[in-house]
Amino acid sequence: MRRRWMTRVAALVAAGFLFSSTGVAYYYFTYFNSSSSPYTPIPARFDLNTLTNNTVPFFVSGAGPSTMYAGDSFQAIISQISAAANIWNGVSTSSIRLAFGGLYSPGTTESAPGVQIEFSDDVPPGLLAFTTLESFGNLTAGPNGSFIPLYLSVVTLPSDLGSSTYFNGPSYSEEFFVTLVHEFGHTLGLQHTLASSVMSTYNTTAATKASPLGADDIAGISLLYPSANYLSTVGSISGKVTLHGNGVNLASVVAIAANSQAIATLTNPDGTYQLNGIPTGPSGFSIEYYVYVHPLPPPLEGEGSPDNIFFPHNSDGVFLAPDTGFATQFHENQSGSQVITVAAGSVTPGIDFNVAPASSPGVSSVRTYGYIKNTYVTGAPHTYVVGAPVMVSETTIIAANGDGLVQPANTATGATVLTPGLNVSMLGTAAQITKLRVYPPPNQDYIAVDAMVSNFAGPGPKHLLFSTPGNLYVLPAGFTVVDSPPPILSGLAPAGNGSAAVAIAGQQFSPTTQILFDGLPAVILSQSSNLLIVTPPPAPAGYTAAVAAFNIDGQSSLFLNPTAPTYTYAASPVPANPSLVVSPSVIPAGGSVTVEVRGINTNFTEGVTTVGFGTSDVQVNQVNVLSATRLTAVVSPAVTIATAGITVTTGLEVVSQALGSQIAADTQQ
Repeated sequence: MRRRWMTRVAALVAAGFLFSSTGVAYYYFTYFNSSSSPYTPIPARFDLNTLTNNTVPFFVSGAGPSTMYAGDSFQAIISQISAAANIWNGVSTSSIRLAFGGLYSPGTTESAPGVQIEFSDDVPPGLLAFTTLESFGNLTAGPNGSFIPLYLSVVTLPSDLGSSTYFNGPSYSEEFFVTLVHEFGHTLGLQHTLASSVMSTYNTTAATKASPLGADDIAGISLLYPSANYLSTVGSISGKVTLHGNGVNLASVVAIAANSQAIATLTNPDGTYQLNGIPTGPSGFSIEYYVYVHPLPPPLEGEGSPDNIFFPHNSDGVFLAPDTGFATQFHENQSGSQVITVAAGSVTPGIDFNVAPASSPGVSSVRTYGYIKNTYVTGAPHTYVVGAPVMVSETTIIAANGDGLVQPANTATGATVLTPGLNVSMLGTAAQITKLRVYPPPNQDYIAVDAMVSNFAGPGPKHLLFSTPGNLYVLPAGFTVVDSPPPILSGLAPAGNGSAAVAIAGQQFSPTTQILFDGLPAVILSQSSNLLIVTPPPAPAGYTAAVAAFNIDGQSSLFLNPTAPTYTYAASPVPANPSLVVSPSVIPAGGSVTVEVRGINTNFTEGVTTVGFGTSDVQVNQVNVLSATRLTAVVSPAVTIATAGITVTTGLEVVSQALGSQIAADTQQ
């Protein structure tokens, strides 16, 4: 069954397109203030002027999922959600941030901007999750052009997280985490892309838990919420895509270098485009880019439009569907060169395409897997040996469920053969792609190729070309060359000497290896290639956390063993659930209020503990930890609210009534 992310957009109403804008399209939720050329794209996004410290609070439904995998917990799920949000916080060239604001009660309404995450039975099998942009303001003029202010985004996750109906594992799994990062991208205003990044649909993404964001994701969020000087550090190209002299709407234009990730955008209704955020390389070094244009892929099962794109609409309220009946084409200048360079802070114009009609449907929506130690691995890593002879050992790449790769050979038996004329090659790097073949039943929807890569090509993404007579499909990051196999965890134990440290034995640890306990990183005290000594994040006594290792090359210990080992924190001599006493019991609307929280069996820690009230209408300005069992929080409420709805989080410890914790009002006020 095909699995898909889906974005649904409701109530897309923005009155009065009154301002002009110099903004240009990436691909966002886009609107036009005219019904004819020239088109000025207007995106939907959060208004930084309405946020405290440029931060959008997100809230998780206290109802939680109805079922979970054995050994999983709601606290673990919350930690993974927070970790996924922090991926976007790590983009230094973007000014937007996300912060956990506690557990909320379903049905909560709020006027301030925010994101809600709910669990529902309304996610049908075949979809992993969906995001709804719920509430908008009127057109607003900003320093980088006009935009539609976004007030509320809602992520809907399946309520049934206890089986393989949706995800192939518990909350620490690769698939669940990458899906969360993808959905948070939607909440901030990003649509799907065709660059194999985290904002691509499931079938074409190369994102992994260790390295979820691609260059396209970083450019997209940075262009929507640019930090100071970002635009001066990247380059742009512009041009027009036409078919029979007419502009082509929603054509995907992609800039890609041989060993770098792709950057993509979609054209305006008149075929014009400007592709921004293109890395230019260090000073004195230029990157040569291939630029190509291709149509959006046909919608697959569970999708409502090509690539599940929400179509832009114009000032007449008309939704503008894509033009898709053309063949992929690479740009070539008058001298025959296919490569261009870009300069920081400037636009390279005239990268135009006059495309031809497609003579056949061609290939689309291909997902690839690597083959390591008899295991098929997402992200398709290929290990090469530094200093080895020019040609290194071959690896198998599996292309899964790609439309147009195979066709029926015998309708009675269901056997398939390769699509006539299908060829697989690589873009702009030294490699051999050989032994193209179809897998035997029951996997005859899959094809396989063997790849041998020169060590001169270096590590990084390698791009695959799938050609059929009259058409071409480009898969950015079809596989990735890495220096070593994925990390492996072989054992965990207390490090001894009365400390809280944990010794982790394994293989393929590097200086950049990160260890996560559920969704939170451990502090690495010492390390070698096969042993790490770490301090785990705070957690309640007796808590059991899943432990996994992640390397900077995108690989994790979950690649070869999707069932993570666990670590159980030392139990308390007198087991007791943490509880809180909060004063005052009610905080009135308006002004600034100091809330005092006294904990029982808590582990409040300065710089780690957070406080939230489950609504964006209560702003937490400051948290002061006075001891492990006492803190104060300075809050600014826009509504009157009972403090019993508080959520206090310290590492993996989440104290909330929704999780069964006792929270009482201070009777000694």
